[in-house]
Amino acid sequence: MSFADAVVAAGQHLALDLGWPVMPVKSHSKEPLTAHGVKDATTDERTILHWADRYGDDFNLGVATGFPGPSVLDIDDPQAAAFVLASLERDDTPESATPRGKHLFYAGTTTGTISLGYGELRSVGSYVVVPPSVHPSGKAYVWLVEPRSRVLPPVPASLIADKQTAGVGVMAEREGKVPHGERHDHLKDVAVRLLRAGITDVATLAQMLRSEYETNCEHDPPARADEFQGLAEWASSTRMASRERNRAEHREHEGEAATSFTAPAVNAPLAEHRAYIHRLAGLAADVEIGEVKRFGSRITDGMQIQLSNGRLLDFARQVEITLPGGWRRAVVGATDGAAVPPSMKEPQLLALYAALCRVAQTTRTHTEAEQLGETLREFVQLCEHVIGYELTTSATRFRLIAALQARERFDPFDRNTLVSPALVTDERNSERYLRAGELADWFRFKGAGLSAGNFAGRMAMIGLEQTPISGREPMPLDPTRGRKTANAVLYRVTDAT
Repeated sequence: MSFADAVVAAGQHLALDLGWPVMPVKSHSKEPLTAHGVKDATTDERTILHWADRYGDDFNLGVATGFPGPSVLDIDDPQAAAFVLASLERDDTPESATPRGKHLFYAGTTTGTISLGYGELRSVGSYVVVPPSVHPSGKAYVWLVEPRSRVLPPVPASLIADKQTAGVGVMAEREGKVPHGERHDHLKDVAVRLLRAGITDVATLAQMLRSEYETNCEHDPPARADEFQGLAEWASSTRMASRERNRAEHREHEGEAATSFTAPAVNAPLAEHRAYIHRLAGLAADVEIGEVKRFGSRITDGMQIQLSNGRLLDFARQVEITLPGGWRRAVVGATDGAAVPPSMKEPQLLALYAALCRVAQTTRTHTEAEQLGETLREFVQLCEHVIGYELTTSATRFRLIAALQARERFDPFDRNTLVSPALVTDERNSERYLRAGELADWFRFKGAGLSAGNFAGRMAMIGLEQTPISGREPMPLDPTRGRKTANAVLYRVTDAT
């Protein structure tokens, strides 16, 4: 899947599943690609599907904020917002990491954007860039909590009522002891700093908070007996603590991962290559790598990996294995999450791909024309015959074009469609024609990767001849009314098909 395909797929999910208006944004930028910016944000599936045709292979994705889209807390200074984040980050609040900070997504409101000390609460008239976009710095936007429901939590009242955070998670220089009225917020700030330092267990946090109280806080009135334990339990239960624990666990396994990434020599026995693939798939000991089929030697050809438990790793294009996250997603999906491969960078992914090529059985390489021809035959089998028309005169062509325009267009991306594509047979000479738009949508749906510029040439390879037609209606009874004209593009099915 190309980057543009990933952006389009993400845009479809947000627009169709969640109802968020989306928009294309310039590559490695925050500048809209559309003429009217956020006003052109849309939930129309067909518009989104044609972004790649219009804007090329590399562009970012934006979401219009405010109803009907989400209101977004845009945090530019995470350090200043640390105290706020500790109370706002929840499992039901979609959240993305940006190169500078974070975005938290709430139910859309009709208010304008509110400026905060550490960022903004973006609503009507604004937009944010969302994953899988790439920032001008080269860093990617990623989801920390993916949006999965149209129902979002409401905007916290504290964000609107109070534009300043109560604590920032940073120790300020003080001339004296922290007074009682500020003591609780001060200890929460200290707890945040301790989490950032990697201290996440309750006992250690409680002990260090007590030490901070004894050293830097006023003791009148004295602290409650359970105050430090309560603060430690709160800090240990935050998502910040969970992420720090995950980082610590990751560091513990770095040595083991380094060993896993050591690829066997090219001329090593196939058993060693299979063991290497097994390690990088994160499979259980009782699950083995079975038959590996490689459908051609090009990276655009498919590959299938059979597992001994009956599961199948299926790649429409071999290049997906070498893309960030491609191998990991396929293994997790095929095993229902039972296997979790390690995160790998490009060199490790290429070494994995090389090992798969070594053990694979490669089928005969199909030519591009054979692959396109097979896709065409699948399309023709879906077609409904349209008869009773001919292309001999301008008037008869107009009649055919009007009949085709009256038909509901076949859309392969609509899973619920009952509409079939049209196969027109000329009544005069029995020549057959296909509608250009329906044909192009089908090849795009099948992942052929054909651009508008080379589509006609590729169709000629498999015996389809592009045939633009125009027609003019017969003379109307009312001579004061002008005669209508109509145009269409068909592809004639030649004898070579």
